[in-house]
Amino acid sequence: MDNVPLPVISPERCTGCERCVEICPTGALDQVQGKAVLLYPDLCTYCTLCEDICPTNAIALPFLIVFADPDSGAEQD
Repeated sequence: MDNVPLPVISPERCTGCERCVEICPTGALDQVQGKAVLLYPDLCTYCTLCEDICPTNAIALPFLIVFADPDSGAEQD
């Protein structure tokens, strides 16, 4: 699953408040040198809690748009 989007944390915006680390239900985030990092990306469930709680908008959750294959066998009238 190489195309799965993951949270992007801006070290410039991160103040190291640890709110995201504390709220992460899977423990995917941690602090490194006073900044939040996605230390365990395999644990991330993309729940959006970290993005919602960040007071400086340092965390962005990009999304992936997947279009249906027109030849997938869906019936058309």
